[in-house]
Amino acid sequence: MIMSTNGKYRKKLGAWGESIALDYLMKKGYELIEKNYHTRYGEIDLIMRKDGLLVAVEVKTRKSNAFGIAEYSINRKKYKAIQASMFVYFESHEDLNPEWQLDILVIEKNSPGAPEIFHYENISLDYLNE
Repeated sequence: MIMSTNGKYRKKLGAWGESIALDYLMKKGYELIEKNYHTRYGEIDLIMRKDGLLVAVEVKTRKSNAFGIAEYSINRKKYKAIQASMFVYFESHEDLNPEWQLDILVIEKNSPGAPEIFHYENISLDYLNE
C-alpha cells in the first residue's frame, strides 16, 4: 500500500505535535507512561501520570482551522475508543488505581514562530455516552 504525500505529511505533522505535547507536559510535571498505546479499539496518543493520577492525552495538531477547530474533532466514536482503550490498559495493569482523566492538547503550528499550545485538562465528555 502506497501512502499518499498528504498522508505522510499528516503523519509527520502528528508526530511533531506529539513531541511538542510531550515536552510541554513533562515541563509541567507529567511523567510519560505510554506513547501511542494501541488497542483493538484505537490509540491513545499519550498516557501520562500527574500527581498519582493517570491521564489519557489526545493530541490534535493543526496547521490551520480549514478542517474545523481541533477541539471539536473529539466525537462520540473517538471518546468511546479512548474509554475502551483505557479499560484495556487497566485490565493489563491491575495494580493501578483505575481512576483517570482525559486531557486534550491542541498544537497549532504557526509559521514562523513557536507553536501555540492549548491544554484542556480533565475534560468531561460523558454526554457523548448518551
